[in-house]
Amino acid sequence: MVDEPGTHYAEVASTLAAVCPVIIAAGRQRLLARAADRLAAHLRRAGTVVLTPGPWPGAHLRVDTRSEGWEGLGDGWGQLDRRRVELRVVGWGSAGRQRRADLWLPDADGGVSVPAEDTAVTSETPAVASA
Repeated sequence: MVDEPGTHYAEVASTLAAVCPVIIAAGRQRLLARAADRLAAHLRRAGTVVLTPGPWPGAHLRVDTRSEGWEGLGDGWGQLDRRRVELRVVGWGSAGRQRRADLWLPDADGGVSVPAEDTAVTSETPAVASA
């Protein structure tokens, strides 16, 4: 964990990429275009994935979730024990195929699972960008 990299975000992320296959950014980072391009090239070479809470310049995938609701509460009693979500991955460029899945996140055991009545993953036709 890096506490507040400030203006050195690109340098810190490049250093972490050498040893971390996944970097999770807690906040939105503003990078100059040149620094973002250099960082993206370094991340590609290292094979590192960056997960951010918002848009990232040059990102190939966007992951969105929509909550379908919680289960576990009875009629005025009980506790929340699992949440159903729809997970959608939208890609651009070489990652252009869209995918969606319904998941229990968390499931009753605290993990991730696919609801029994659903298929695990479905592919959809890629979106066509309009000019």
